[in-house]
Amino acid sequence: MSATLPLLVTGANRRVGLALTRRLLAESQPVIAVYRDDPGPLRDLEIEAYQVDLAEEAQRDTLLQQLHERHPALRGIVHNASVWAEDGLENLRLLYRLHLEAPYHLNLGLQDLLLAAPRADIIHIGDDSATRGSRNHIGYAATKAALHNLTLSFAEALAPRVRVNTIAPGLLLFKEGADEAYREATLDKALLDFEPGADPIVDTVLYLLSTQYATGSTFTVNGGRHLRHGRR
Repeated sequence: MSATLPLLVTGANRRVGLALTRRLLAESQPVIAVYRDDPGPLRDLEIEAYQVDLAEEAQRDTLLQQLHERHPALRGIVHNASVWAEDGLENLRLLYRLHLEAPYHLNLGLQDLLLAAPRADIIHIGDDSATRGSRNHIGYAATKAALHNLTLSFAEALAPRVRVNTIAPGLLLFKEGADEAYREATLDKALLDFEPGADPIVDTVLYLLSTQYATGSTFTVNGGRHLRHGRR
């Protein structure tokens, strides 16, 4: 993993994004962090950070301009920013803007900086529901499925200099307030029935940043949930 050029991480101020940012810094990999609201623990890190609502095109344009002014090249992008929203037309528009439009916009807008690097990676953090659907979160699963398809197109368009892959997690971290019944039912959907935390995704990101022969692929990290047929 090259530690010369910075890696852009979106949604870097909490949960998986924060764990990834800390791990990358521990590995001497410079990080450019993007967060939407409160920087939280990012304040305590020596890091370049930008407050950006990635669902807003104008704010993305400003970010692109700032990055071009400060950096001649990028090591890569980890598109981790996401929102868990209930179904409904307005929420679907938000999900689309954040899960699909923002990665598409940033990938296009930063491709010159990625291609200027000796080796670059784009990693989309998708979701296990993208390939199986979700009757309770239809819009969420659909927009994550579109993100997975985006991986295929950008992998072909930017090869061989830029590797583009998706990580598709299942359960990682329960949200605060999740009751015991919900926890038990959710854990029972996977063969590995425990709450794994952020480490499986962080480990997979580090693998993708170092491997030489992976692009256009989806790496499913779901504890064997796909073998629990019929359970959603």
